[in-house]
Amino acid sequence: MAYERIIIVGNLGGDPTTNTTKDGQQVANFSVAVNRKKGNTKVTTWYRVSAWSANAELAQKYLKKGSRVMVEGSGLRANAYIDQSGKAQASLVLNADRIIFLDSAPENGASSSEDGEQIPF
Repeated sequence: MAYERIIIVGNLGGDPTTNTTKDGQQVANFSVAVNRKKGNTKVTTWYRVSAWSANAELAQKYLKKGSRVMVEGSGLRANAYIDQSGKAQASLVLNADRIIFLDSAPENGASSSEDGEQIPF
């Protein structure tokens, strides 16, 4: 039996983009920069995250460029591609099973949105 669980903590590199699949399922895609120190050097690893259904809706509604998040998921894969300058590149793609919003609650102290939906802070 195999088990895979990946957890990343970082900041969004841009606002999430959402699409709907042919079968009507919503997906939000966003990038997360994970920073760590290696000696005196900061090393950044970028992950592309795909969030589906309810997670996609929450990501679209509450996340924006710079948001700090923890993403737990599975299905980590590497995609190879050639960039515009002809150089070989790779990106890491993670399917999100759980997204935890690490930023503070809104400045007005509200814990729910206008329609009564709980904000996940």
